[in-house]
Amino acid sequence: MKLLLKDDDAAVAEAKPSATIIVARESQVGIEVLLLQRNPELAHMPGAWVFPGGKVDAGDEGESLEARARQAAARELLEEAGLQLEPDALLAFSHWLTPEMVKRRFATWFYLALLDADPPVTVDGSEIVDYRWVTPEQALNEQLSGTLSAPPPTLVSLYDIASHGGKDALLEGVAQRVPPYFFPKLPSVENAMLFLY
Repeated sequence: MKLLLKDDDAAVAEAKPSATIIVARESQVGIEVLLLQRNPELAHMPGAWVFPGGKVDAGDEGESLEARARQAAARELLEEAGLQLEPDALLAFSHWLTPEMVKRRFATWFYLALLDADPPVTVDGSEIVDYRWVTPEQALNEQLSGTLSAPPPTLVSLYDIASHGGKDALLEGVAQRVPPYFFPKLPSVENAMLFLY
C-alpha cells in the first residue's frame, strides 16, 4: 500500500472527519466481513480492499462530531454497498488518526454492525468496483501473501475481529471496551515503511 507523504517543510494537513463501518455476518466458516475494492483508477488507495466508509459531509446531522460520523458511516454503506442500517445500531469499534507525515489525513471513527440476514450487496461501479465476504483470517493471509492490498487500519481491525474467536465474544468484547484510539507513528526505515501502534 503506497501512501503519499508530505514534503519535510510542508505544513501538517488537517485531519478530515470520516467514518468507516465494519459489516460482519456469521457463516458456516465463522465470522465474515464485507470488504469493498476501490477503483484501481482512483488517486487515493487505488485497488485497495477496504470497509465501506468516507468523509463526514455537511448533510450528516448530529449533536456531536461522533454522532455525525455515525450518520456518515450509514450513508456511505448505502452509497457504496447498497445496504441500509440505522446509525444508532452501530457499535463504536475504534478511532484512527492518520500520521502527520501523510498528505491526506483523516480522523476516522470505525463502527461495527453484525447482520442476522444476508442482504444483497450492490456496489456503485465507480468508486467501488467489487466486493467480497471473507473471514478476517483469510484476508490477513492473503495480505501476507501479497494477493490482497489493504490499508493498515483495515488490517489491524481484521486482526482485532479474528482475536475474539466468534460472534458472541466479538459483540461482548466491543460493547464492554472503550474504543481504542490509534495514532500510528512512522519512523524512518531504509527501503521500507514501518507503522507503530
